Amino acid sequence: MGGESGKHGILVKLIGQRTLVGPPAKVFAVIAFTVAFIEIFYVLQFGRTLHEVLRLAGVELPRFYDFPYFLAQLYPATATIVGLMVAAAFILYPLSRERGPYDKVPLYDYILAAIGLAVAFYPIMIYILQGAEPYLERITLFDLAAVTLFMLVVAEATRRSLGKILPAIMLVFVAYGFIFTYLNPPFGVEGLQVFRRFVNSLISQNQGLMGIPVTVMVTYVFIFLFFSSFLDRLGAGRYITDLMMALFGRRPGGPAKVAVVASAFMGTISGSSVANTLTTGTFTIPAMKRAGFPPEVAGAIEPVASTGGQLMPPIMGAAAFILAEFVGVPYSTVVLAALLPAILYFYSIYVFVDKEAKKRGLQGLNPEELPSLRDLLPRAYLILPIPLILIALLALEPQQAVMAGLVAAVIGAVLDSRSVSLSVRLGIAALLTATIALPLAVYTLSPKSTIPPLTALGNSLFLAGGLSILAAFAAGRLVKDMNHLSQAVVDATIATLRNSLPVFLAAATASVIQSMIDFTKLSVLLSKILLALSLGQLALLLVFTGLFSIILGMGVPTTANYIITATLLAPTVASFLLDNMGYDDFTSRITSHMFVLYYGILADITPPVALAAFVGAVLAGADFWKTAINATKFGFAKYILPFVFVFSPTLLVVTVESWTLDNIAKLLYTIASVIIIIHAAATGFVGWASRELKDARLRALLVTLSIASVTLHPIPVALTLITLLVIHIILPRFQSKP
Repeated sequence: MGGESGKHGILVKLIGQRTLVGPPAKVFAVIAFTVAFIEIFYVLQFGRTLHEVLRLAGVELPRFYDFPYFLAQLYPATATIVGLMVAAAFILYPLSRERGPYDKVPLYDYILAAIGLAVAFYPIMIYILQGAEPYLERITLFDLAAVTLFMLVVAEATRRSLGKILPAIMLVFVAYGFIFTYLNPPFGVEGLQVFRRFVNSLISQNQGLMGIPVTVMVTYVFIFLFFSSFLDRLGAGRYITDLMMALFGRRPGGPAKVAVVASAFMGTISGSSVANTLTTGTFTIPAMKRAGFPPEVAGAIEPVASTGGQLMPPIMGAAAFILAEFVGVPYSTVVLAALLPAILYFYSIYVFVDKEAKKRGLQGLNPEELPSLRDLLPRAYLILPIPLILIALLALEPQQAVMAGLVAAVIGAVLDSRSVSLSVRLGIAALLTATIALPLAVYTLSPKSTIPPLTALGNSLFLAGGLSILAAFAAGRLVKDMNHLSQAVVDATIATLRNSLPVFLAAATASVIQSMIDFTKLSVLLSKILLALSLGQLALLLVFTGLFSIILGMGVPTTANYIITATLLAPTVASFLLDNMGYDDFTSRITSHMFVLYYGILADITPPVALAAFVGAVLAGADFWKTAINATKFGFAKYILPFVFVFSPTLLVVTVESWTLDNIAKLLYTIASVIIIIHAAATGFVGWASRELKDARLRALLVTLSIASVTLHPIPVALTLITLLVIHIILPRFQSKP
């Protein structure tokens, strides 16, 4: 009993959220719905799109989408949302995580919440007064005090939600920027005006607290978070788990394979490996232990799969949206680039798990323990929103694609309401479909319309997505047996704010760090150090970049880690590839940014910190170090794949200008080489070929050859394949002779 109590205490400290009841819950809900309304109506411009469709249909209304004025502009709307996020953080997270569960919000947290919301209106005030770019030509003591207070409340909100490390790093960088400004003042400037550029770097548009990462969070990530929460509340997550259990549960080590495949299929938007492990691990880890996996293995498999969720399209981690903005490409390009490496990564985990299960002689689950595949397949419409988003992203804007997914999710939930008559379900589904057809007809038939057909379709899907949320809420209120739909809307809105807080605060804090790095030109110094250490060799440069990425990512959320490494490390790698490897500018940028993204995520499973592995160990009741070492082993592909797509960018697909036979051959060779590397490494690390492989020298040889093959040079790849075939085919026959 004491062990379970201790485990619960550790998890409470990791989550750190209050259990909100009574007035605090209502306050938090009001903030959640306010943020959702500003996001959808103003930032994503639902109001403007609706007004345009009504105008084309002949309904002339006042410009309701433009009131109040400041919310209709991206910069002040972003500042308002940041303020609301900070206020919500003080309501949700207590001062300390050492006291166990919480359900009361003290007066000082309400005061801090009010201050957090109030100081966010400082940059809005500047924006309104200037009517343009919020850039101070002169500063006063009030400006300096307001910016300092803004920094402090954001740092404290981040500390409460994410721990001490990230806000401490931010404050160190801000102090460094302040000292740098003091020691290097602009010529001829005195007094407070010396710090004008420093203050502007913290609050100007696309800088500091209003930097590109925060803008990306507001513009793209929020709606994906809402979609993810809404889909989960409608039962899609459970359906995916049941479907994977029915498909893979009978195989050796079934629950572990279910965890891997379900994580790959569902993906995640949370941007936190720790949160993913906490969410899914509470179910999968006990199931793996019941199937016969030791605690230190069960506790390792889940974090390895959970960290991969941030890399699997179409719903990737929040850092992927920032990557798109940094590289200067549409999000759909990042999705396409990430697809093949993500598939190979999850394939690798599956191979490792399969060999581990066979080595231990584990069996699958009994058929009576598994859901019926015959009952599940007719309900496949529940997961149609996921492939629909992937397809829509190829042609539409991200917010339009996710809104199309929301329409499909609501229609699927309506059809799945078995307690309601079929005629009612079909009627509601038809009405929801009409929300797409009607605006599309207006765009097509109105003589006033001048927008292209594809834009008309995207806008129609976008409107239909917003209206489907309202329709789901209304259907739940009007039809007794559909009340789960209205509850799903409410729960998803509140859950979205809960899930948004760590991601948004990490982005805001890391954005400040990024601005200070740019402001002080610190990246130039680090670039010189990296190039000196690499001795002009790409492999060495990648090794040191990977090590720095892991170190910078220890204890830091993926989103923040990526922002920092993208600022400090990615430009150096990109420049090297451009100048020394003959890569074009786009290929250099996307491969270098994908490289640091992968290695930043690896910090969550790499000792000595390995926060995701730590959570897995706690949930499994296992030794941390054994769990972390196993996680490193099972996550082997994530260590080698970044090297592969740097040496062979063809794997990212989007780097290929034309699909000639030569490029197709390169891609096939790359994929085949990675599969050989995965099987060789899995055989060596686990010690299982067609039977148990006990010879430590052979196992070490396989691992060594697989690492040597990451450059895809034909000789080490061929040696790896030959060794693997000998161990799998020839050696067992030789050993079986009397």
